[in-house]
Amino acid sequence: MVKQSDIVVPLTMSALEHRHDRHDDELDPIEAMSALDTTTRKNIVGVIVGHPTSTPSKKELAYYLPDTPDSTISSNLSILEEAGIIESASHERADLEKGEPYRFFQLTDAARDLFDRNGLFEEAAYKNLIEQTEKTDDIEAAEGAPRPVFT
Repeated sequence: MVKQSDIVVPLTMSALEHRHDRHDDELDPIEAMSALDTTTRKNIVGVIVGHPTSTPSKKELAYYLPDTPDSTISSNLSILEEAGIIESASHERADLEKGEPYRFFQLTDAARDLFDRNGLFEEAAYKNLIEQTEKTDDIEAAEGAPRPVFT
């Protein structure tokens, strides 16, 4: 009788890291989906998708994720950005009034394509959730703040 352990082929790190003819700026679907292995990261992506401009600031993310500490949001934004799921753009801080958001986040085109192909993070559902959320004047002002150009 053959045991299951006899037929499983172990994958080495080098096999997992091997990428056929991929350019550095292309999204690795396995890496991208692995980056979504926490509820916090999925919630961050959901807020980005549902945001009126699809480009929330960290201040807006913190508002829509009230039980998530700022440090947790920051570390998870870094992971999502490193995985190629999101990108960020910033205003020069000197050009802003005190309290105005300066850094904004959006999905990369490659992530949006990946999610669309797999029926994930459907925009209409998330936009509906954000629209129904009661907003403070401060958050409405943040949502209306000018966005930097993403390159």
